Amino acid sequence: MRLGLFLATVIGLASASHVSSAADTRWAAVGALEDGESRLCGGGSIPLPEWTNPAYGQVDIKGNTLTFKSTSPFPNNSFTVDLKALQPDGSGKIVGKDDKNREFYLTFDPGSGARPFYLTYRYNACRRVYTPTT
Repeated sequence: MRLGLFLATVIGLASASHVSSAADTRWAAVGALEDGESRLCGGGSIPLPEWTNPAYGQVDIKGNTLTFKSTSPFPNNSFTVDLKALQPDGSGKIVGKDDKNREFYLTFDPGSGARPFYLTYRYNACRRVYTPTT
């Protein structure tokens, strides 16, 4: 009987910690080219100013939804994605769609809360890193 009660308590605590890791959070962030230098992102022939200018904004996580709301007049790089596909350690790759219905990918390293994440598109070799700001 005691073993059953002990196991039920451990399972309950593990479930509670999983729920608390999905807590809502918010932080300021800036998105910029990872290398900070390539105007052509991998040798393309068309300059992509939407990639070279930093995108300042706010990251909001509510439940399993991450929203980046850009406060920059240009470019407007706002997006919303579902985080359900992330691994329990917070790592993984998420697929989203921009306002032109093009797929983009967000990649997260393990962790939770305010931390960098990376955005790439299938159509170019640019990689933008979104970094928390103070």
